[in-house]
Amino acid sequence: MATPMITPQWARFVLPIVRREWYLQMQTVQSPALGMFGVESSTSSVEYSQGVGNFGTIPEYNSISGSDGQPAAIRYDNFNPLYETTFTHKEYALGVAIERKLWDDDQMSLIRRRAQSLGLSFGTTRAEHAASVFNNAFSASYVGADSVALCSDSHPNRPDDTSTTHDNNGTSPLSYDAVVDTIQAGRELTNDRGNPLPTRYSLLYVPVELEKEAWVIVNTLRGEPGTANNDANYVAGQGMRVVVDPYLTDANNWFMIDPAQAQMHLLWFNRVNPELEMDPSGDYNLVARYRGYMRYSFGWDDWRWVYGHEVS
Repeated sequence: MATPMITPQWARFVLPIVRREWYLQMQTVQSPALGMFGVESSTSSVEYSQGVGNFGTIPEYNSISGSDGQPAAIRYDNFNPLYETTFTHKEYALGVAIERKLWDDDQMSLIRRRAQSLGLSFGTTRAEHAASVFNNAFSASYVGADSVALCSDSHPNRPDDTSTTHDNNGTSPLSYDAVVDTIQAGRELTNDRGNPLPTRYSLLYVPVELEKEAWVIVNTLRGEPGTANNDANYVAGQGMRVVVDPYLTDANNWFMIDPAQAQMHLLWFNRVNPELEMDPSGDYNLVARYRGYMRYSFGWDDWRWVYGHEVS
């Protein structure tokens, strides 16, 4: 006669199965937006990012200055203080219940499916949150530290110079000419001292509805050899890359991004990476509960890395 299983033991046997299926399914969720963030770990309840301005041009240094023959003093510059952004971590948690009878009846496919569904929810949540920065990019309800939306025509230059404003908000439908114009707008951006930045928008970020149009813009040859319309594809010459995100909610809005600047100013802080554990309050006699948990914050501390088009 077989010895009955110790009651709590079955739940612990199920834990590594649930955890593995949860994790693998979470990893299958592709988040195009999250790939543009600068991702960091955090050990605090909040993180702060203090914007700083740029240096000016470097002056010539003369090793000897004046008739006294003394070494010249090096000029020490300072940053203009910009805006401080606070990143407050939020908690996200969801659990799944597994009945003992599923284990007793060898219903492993059902156990795996429940764990996979939970993993899908965790991956989708992170992808939706990353894309929400862009879905809310034109909304006055979601403002940055400078008190305007991410994509706006009234970004103040700096806290002590709010009369000078900058613009990274367009309204043009996606087209070849609109992409060219946006590239040029990035070239013309200036820093807080009015010096050329310049920004290199080399990533075209679109919803699935604009995928075909974006691909044509970037990849199509602009003319035929030997004809009057034999222009090169200027956009392709800029090393433009198309990123399509199914989590963008507007079918017409599109964005151009400087990936290098995005890594510096579009930030994601992981306070607690996604984890899955067994809930000790579960009734192991009949039901085991496994809860997933994650804690993070995200946002931006400067806007020059992106130019958005809100298309009506």
